Amino acid sequence: GAGMVERAQNGNPYVHPQDELVMGVDVARFGDDETVIAFRRGRDAACDPWISLGKMDTMETAARVSDLIDTHRPDAVFVDETGVGAGVVDRLRSLRYDVIGVNFGAKATGLTKVKTANKRAEMWQRMKEWMEQGGVRIPPDRMLEVELTGVEYRHDHNNAILLEKKEDMKKRGLKSPDRADALALTFAYPVSPRGVYFDEDTAHGRNDSTGY
Repeated sequence: GAGMVERAQNGNPYVHPQDELVMGVDVARFGDDETVIAFRRGRDAACDPWISLGKMDTMETAARVSDLIDTHRPDAVFVDETGVGAGVVDRLRSLRYDVIGVNFGAKATGLTKVKTANKRAEMWQRMKEWMEQGGVRIPPDRMLEVELTGVEYRHDHNNAILLEKKEDMKKRGLKSPDRADALALTFAYPVSPRGVYFDEDTAHGRNDSTGY
């Protein structure tokens, strides 16, 4: 709700230098949408300024994203590959960037406490659970606040959470939630912090530098 979003806007989280840096890229689909690039380091999603690009073709968008990957060196890059985003993912891969495409309509992968109907609902639910835990920060951006609180959701016939479509939001006179989707993309899949590798036998992280 609005209170949770407001708390996150005023948050002052502890961020470890080795916390994972994740980049989420929500690619514009319609004329008035923006391509939004969000950054989140662990509990802090206001660690680096977010980037908003106007309408660009897939080549231009991929070029801008590749520049940002070179500058920020994120641990993971999740790119919306729904619709035109697929062209951006293809181009980045052809440039040898290790990006992970995320299809919003794909099946959820069981990363949340509650059942979600598809990948987009799952990412939003993971983002909500992250904000609910407290001690996190998001940019104090009025548009982001409106988007996070404006999206409606319902339960489908399997009692799984389903978010309203961007197209339906537009019918209600609301903008496509590009910023909120960019932040949600940083929760697409779990990302290991740098300096930590996971031993598959024990599934416990071990820090290279300390040997623990």
